Amino acid sequence: MKSPTLSTMALIAVTTILLTGCGADEEMQSDAVGSSAEKQSSKTVAKAADELGTFLSLHKQYCEGSHKSRDSLVTALQSDQRFTPAPGFNGVFETKIAGVSYAVSPEVDGCTTDVLVQDASTGQLLFSYAQINAALVKSGYAIVGEETTRKDLGKDNQEVTILEKTFVSPSNEVTNLDYPANRKDQYYMTLFAKKFEPIVMTEEISLNN
Repeated sequence: MKSPTLSTMALIAVTTILLTGCGADEEMQSDAVGSSAEKQSSKTVAKAADELGTFLSLHKQYCEGSHKSRDSLVTALQSDQRFTPAPGFNGVFETKIAGVSYAVSPEVDGCTTDVLVQDASTGQLLFSYAQINAALVKSGYAIVGEETTRKDLGKDNQEVTILEKTFVSPSNEVTNLDYPANRKDQYYMTLFAKKFEPIVMTEEISLNN
């Protein structure tokens, strides 16, 4: 058997280097893909935290605030330059923050904060049902009773399943969360705080009539 020539040995060495290099490149590419996915995941989590934080901040400012009447709440929203009347909705005030539309609605018996939790064009979810539940509990909300579901119509008049949960806020106000279980781009998630006693109109009865 002949001993390997110099050229043969050189060829083997070059082949070994190339194979080793390819393996290293593949490992580097794999690490790069993994790192990119982790960064994207971190960005998504951070974005959800920002949007959830914005939603809860608006709710705390207005729906958990010290307003004792609907009129007081309306006056406060009218004086906040971030808010304008929401087109097509009577008595609803809207603000857009980082491209997301949030709304606050003074009600007869309380205050509602709402947002469309999924972008219809991109499919991007602002935050999940689990995330807002966890954030409310962390903020001092106490869960009352069991979660329930109901059916309602979305913006396109098609049926949506709604997850309902009741809390008591740190201000000791009954607060209801309605979160769409499906078709999240067609139904506004709402957080309603019962704040005011509705005014009951009574008619005076005269015996002379």
